[in-house]
Amino acid sequence: MEWFVLFALTGQVLMVGFFAARRWRPELADLLGKAVYGLGVVAAVLAVALWVTGEPGHLVLALIVYAAWSVLGAWVDVVHPIAWRQPPRWSVLVPYAALLITAMLLLWVPLWWVNWWLWLLYGILYTVHTMLNLTSHRGRRTAAHDGTS
Repeated sequence: MEWFVLFALTGQVLMVGFFAARRWRPELADLLGKAVYGLGVVAAVLAVALWVTGEPGHLVLALIVYAAWSVLGAWVDVVHPIAWRQPPRWSVLVPYAALLITAMLLLWVPLWWVNWWLWLLYGILYTVHTMLNLTSHRGRRTAAHDGTS
């Protein structure tokens, strides 16, 4: 269970870092995005390890869903990049969003039974990453637009 908790919180920290980088440090966004998707390999290995050691199936499922989301995301964003966000390509956007949201919730819920402080911390990180994600899709501010040099 400790590895599951570590994975869940690490995933959220990387998500926050990625979306923050997209907004304030774009030169780091590509690296962090690949790290977020690369965490899918860790999820797959951890899912097998938890399954073999008899951990509850819902923990394994959470990791498998994260791994599936990361495979899809890595494929459409890194390996074979396609424009699917703008304009929306629904055949990619719907499964991408469904897998992401499902994975995030499946990673979050079990933390309640571990320690409600961890559950709260995950919830805060999830909220921050979601807000940064949503606001990162708006027009980006540049020095020419915000008066800074």
